Amino acid sequence: MTDKPLKVMIVDDESNTRDLLKLSINWNELGMEAVGDATSGLEALDMLDELTPDIVITDIQMPYMDGLTLSKNIKERHPDISIIILTAHDEFAYAQNAVSIGVSDFILKPINKDTIYKVLSKLGSSIRTTRERLGRLELSHQYMQSNIMVFQNKVLNDLVLNRNFTFQPDELKMMDIRFDTDYNLYQVSLINVGIDKNKYTNLERQMLLENCRSYIMDLYFKSSLAYVFTDIQSNIVLLNNDKSISLSDVSEHASLYFREHFSASVSCGIGLEVHSLDNVCKSYRQALNALNLGYITGEEIIYADSQMSEVDNDTAFGHSSLTDNMKLAIKSGATSKALEITRKVLYNYTRENINNLDAVKIFSINMCNYIKELLSEMKIPFAGTFSLSGDFLLDIFKLEKYADIEITILDIIEKAANIISEALNNKSKSIVDEIKKYIDENYSDNNLTLKVVADKFYINSSYLSRIFKKSTGITFSEYLTKIRIDNAKSILKEQNFKAYQLAQMIGIPDPNYFVKCFKKVTGISFAEYKLQKA
Repeated sequence: MTDKPLKVMIVDDESNTRDLLKLSINWNELGMEAVGDATSGLEALDMLDELTPDIVITDIQMPYMDGLTLSKNIKERHPDISIIILTAHDEFAYAQNAVSIGVSDFILKPINKDTIYKVLSKLGSSIRTTRERLGRLELSHQYMQSNIMVFQNKVLNDLVLNRNFTFQPDELKMMDIRFDTDYNLYQVSLINVGIDKNKYTNLERQMLLENCRSYIMDLYFKSSLAYVFTDIQSNIVLLNNDKSISLSDVSEHASLYFREHFSASVSCGIGLEVHSLDNVCKSYRQALNALNLGYITGEEIIYADSQMSEVDNDTAFGHSSLTDNMKLAIKSGATSKALEITRKVLYNYTRENINNLDAVKIFSINMCNYIKELLSEMKIPFAGTFSLSGDFLLDIFKLEKYADIEITILDIIEKAANIISEALNNKSKSIVDEIKKYIDENYSDNNLTLKVVADKFYINSSYLSRIFKKSTGITFSEYLTKIRIDNAKSILKEQNFKAYQLAQMIGIPDPNYFVKCFKKVTGISFAEYKLQKA
């Protein structure tokens, strides 16, 4: 049989029954494999995500969590998993309640080898037939969707670029584009996957980007109120209007996945939430500026905030991409990058005005004016900070050599960027220290989230996510999970608790998720850890 074997999980508190099922069935002949067994419903739930079975065979009577409760939990989390209930004659009427849950079949105890073989064979055929039919339907759907997606991509690009977007709601529906105008909050993030042009052809790069787009759409954006498309710069654009989706989480998880699976450099810029479709272009520009800032600072994920939402392109020294990046570097306190870009800017401008020293002086004065305004916003005095007099215009105009002008400007920018960097770091550290203390004291609250904490401290959640990662080296959710698991380990030193009990105590109500988190933080499973401590 060439099909991938169907995975079967066995759940029964009686070891004889588990062994009988595992050893008496010719699993290869059925095109199946027994991937694991559990002694209770709770243990089965702990193992479910790791084993990802196609079929679960469970006894109806077990301690801690019976087969019906387990079946209900499985169907709520993984509706595609098929379930077979093992039951005694006197339990059969009770077991029939499982029909409403979606159980596939029942087998009466004592177990007959031929009976279970027939049930599994029939169920396996049914699963494969269903999957083949769904596969054919998916192919047809993909063909129809490919034509709609061409129009979708153009319309959504017009929206984020603020380019003649005049479509009415009924016209958008024809292209399968819908927005919740009552909720009326929108947010954009951009992911750039650095696919090596020397390694892949244009067609291969397009296919990889489409795979990335499909991954996000299929895994995270099943809602009709969130969209993934590519812009004219080949960035993957995520546009969200669904209040149940955290765009920050999706962007971070997707970026990590692409980095691991494509061995590519991946950077991400996340814009702020905006009200109304008319302002979606602002969130897009914020995300684009954040993405550019990531190139400058080397950070992989950058969150826009009110301080860096948009680069001021109206200053007198122009708004080329190079000068935009120079301003971003200064504003973010990235000293070495600011100096590197400033040298290029000055070189280009001096070359264009090689016989006009006054023009270069005016250009340099405008650069100083930008820095002066920036420092003023941060309550940092300009004149007392640099080796210039109060009238810095006159100081620069006295210079008679291009080299002297460059030295003076680079000195100003280096000092300004260093001062800004120190101010930003001090501000961020103070906030992050307070938030870490708050998490340490409130980790057991299962409603504790990034947004809840951001609201508590009256700051933007995207900004908090950015400064927290920059200050600690890990994300907010990673820190919260670590604190919870560290406290779980401390509790276990004093008293022995089961996974579901401990999960509730540390603010993770789902025991299955707790077990996953425990292994991720400690490197070993919860069961192994308890054995080591026993």
